[in-house]
Amino acid sequence: MDAAVISFGNKSSPAITQTTTATTTTATTNMFCGSSCVNTTISTSSRLAFYSFDNSTSDATGNYSMSGIASPNYVRGWIGSAINFSYSNTQFLSTSYIPLNSRSFTIDFWFYATDVSSTLDFSFGGEMQSSSTSKCLFINIRNKVLYFGFFSADTAGTTNISINQWYHAAFVYDNSTKQQSIYLNGILEKSSILNKAFLANNGSFTIGGAYIGGGTTPIVYYSGYIDHFTISSRIKSPCEIYLAATLACYFPFDSISLLIDSGPNFLTATNTGAIATAVAGRVNQALQFSSILSYVTINGISVLSSTNNAFTISMWIKPTSVTGGATLIHASTQPDGKGDCLAMWGLTSTGLMTVNIIDMSNNIVTMTTSSALPLNTWTHIAQVFSSVSGNLLYINGTFVASVSTVTRRPVGPYTILGASPANTSYCKAGSISMGQFSGSIDEYYVFGRELTSIDICHLANP
Repeated sequence: MDAAVISFGNKSSPAITQTTTATTTTATTNMFCGSSCVNTTISTSSRLAFYSFDNSTSDATGNYSMSGIASPNYVRGWIGSAINFSYSNTQFLSTSYIPLNSRSFTIDFWFYATDVSSTLDFSFGGEMQSSSTSKCLFINIRNKVLYFGFFSADTAGTTNISINQWYHAAFVYDNSTKQQSIYLNGILEKSSILNKAFLANNGSFTIGGAYIGGGTTPIVYYSGYIDHFTISSRIKSPCEIYLAATLACYFPFDSISLLIDSGPNFLTATNTGAIATAVAGRVNQALQFSSILSYVTINGISVLSSTNNAFTISMWIKPTSVTGGATLIHASTQPDGKGDCLAMWGLTSTGLMTVNIIDMSNNIVTMTTSSALPLNTWTHIAQVFSSVSGNLLYINGTFVASVSTVTRRPVGPYTILGASPANTSYCKAGSISMGQFSGSIDEYYVFGRELTSIDICHLANP
């Protein structure tokens, strides 16, 4: 088992005890963190349509529900389920005209292409009035790159799309500057000033295929999955798009929305046992665990259940007791905490903080403090994994330890906060003594990226 051991000298600058398998460092907390997107508010303002494709083609706004042509089916998606299209089966969805003419808009979604090479174009969707300039909107994969067109007023991306891989795409049009922009996985790919607006004032909006005009087949189809398709009548900021692609969930645990995901994916959470009403938190309110067995279950954190996917987990914790051990984060393939399972964060029997992952050789990679967390005090914990940097630990914004590992096994998609459920003592736990956590938690984030030290600084200094 690879391990790093950390000793708390004080809250802001932990002292480090190093084992031979870990690299460590000390630093003071930088209160001026620099620029970061991680605290950007996720907004649904000006949302015209949203399709979660959770076994339905309904529009969450209630305005533009889709009907299927040639009956596309559903598969496991990036979040919940996704809709599956086959080019050869000429499958697509259609709804009435959505007003995008002469205004700014953003279309963003997750996709998983199963074919990018058998023909020139694979169309995610669009809206056409006629085959004439500025009257035909389409968003495609063309020649293996993302493509944003108004018919003879188009922008092409730069990265070749691979099959059988999830991506996040965003297509943004700024009507004031007549600029089209394409984002891939939260990063700007290409922008073009076209001096032309999208002007169609009728025509059906389609997903899974689109009329792209010109001398091509009347409608061009798509092969693969599409998930969480959103149409907004505004320009989403680069930070919003970055978080749509990278923020898996964010639970602030505030009293008005105690178990509501305030991130872009609207994950579901349920509580088991007697959880107290919201208490004073590190930011606004927090969630307090108060019974012998009480916990919160979150379903669908795909970044954790994907092999070797980079991630960052961030949370504030305020223990009222650290003796006897406890589970802070438990991950499992089943909602009852059983199946293939791991205690990711928790306390040892003597109250030491531990974070775990499992490498592809089925070994636990762990980092453990050499002294207990302070009682009745908010402490910020962040765990970062990437195949480049390994398994990293930050406490109160300070990088304190790392263990070198380039692989990890998937965990989840069920993540359980506050305890390990009953009859899960067989789960991998390393030095964590699984049990009920006594205290409060706040500001739970999971990102599908290795956050930078600047990002962590922001999360630790809200």
